[in-house]
Amino acid sequence: MNAFADPRNVRRAVGVLAAVAGLALAAFTVLNQPLVGVGVYAVAMVGVVAVQFRAETTVFDERDEAIAQETAQLTLTVFGWASAVVFPALTLAWGLGHFEWGPGARAIAFGVAALYLTYAGLLFAVRRRR
Repeated sequence: MNAFADPRNVRRAVGVLAAVAGLALAAFTVLNQPLVGVGVYAVAMVGVVAVQFRAETTVFDERDEAIAQETAQLTLTVFGWASAVVFPALTLAWGLGHFEWGPGARAIAFGVAALYLTYAGLLFAVRRRR
């Protein structure tokens, strides 16, 4: 029996390879070896695609899609509420002279703003299409 015949094995392999990709990218970046990190990431992600391509059965079905959709919705909700509290509080602290917007804080603020602007743009586009 082929290991790729069982969807659980495929899901497990995809999860492990994706985790290795992300952890290697982070670890080698911290170790000041970004090219190694990107190389390991690329190889692992090619492995993710190859494993799914070689699968002999449906790996991700409607149930998996519903779980992913609910998880994405909850993630956006958590980040939305956290942003609704954290960023005004930091802005208030900055205005009172108790906080400075360093490069890291600015990057996070702009990243969160980009996430929600992207979401708003895609929400608008999808609603117009339907």
